[in-house]
Amino acid sequence: MKGLLVIWAASVLCIAGAAAANDHPNLDAGAIRTQQQEIRIAIEAGRGAYKDLPDAKKRDLLDKQDRVLSLIGDRSRTTELDEHQQIELFNHLEAIQAIINGAEDERMICRRERPTGTNRPQTICKTVAQRRAERESIERDTGRRTLECSEATMGPGGCRN
Repeated sequence: MKGLLVIWAASVLCIAGAAAANDHPNLDAGAIRTQQQEIRIAIEAGRGAYKDLPDAKKRDLLDKQDRVLSLIGDRSRTTELDEHQQIELFNHLEAIQAIINGAEDERMICRRERPTGTNRPQTICKTVAQRRAERESIERDTGRRTLECSEATMGPGGCRN
């Protein structure tokens, strides 16, 4: 059950630009619906990986499942969703997987972003750990520049970049 979620989540990344991916079985909305229903039954019964899951995480997982089921609705393929919905679906399925596996740092998050120097948005996917490392690096660099600037203003030469 977890394996299908991992395989499906990885394949969703290929949806937006790959027409040939339409034949991939992991894009079957019915299979996702069935899988989420099986997970929900196990959660409500308190079986397996879900028996020791804290109530707050169970509620979060069920909320994310509700959103997944709402997104796919009665569609037969996930490719019937628009690009933003596909990304949202992917992110919710990744969050469900992270809760189940207790692996939040490995959860992939995708966002539509416009890289510097272009007006064309791109789908950028990074793990939670990668995003945190980038944020910490920026904070360190900003702090370093502030320190250099403060030291520079104390003496001759002004602020360095």
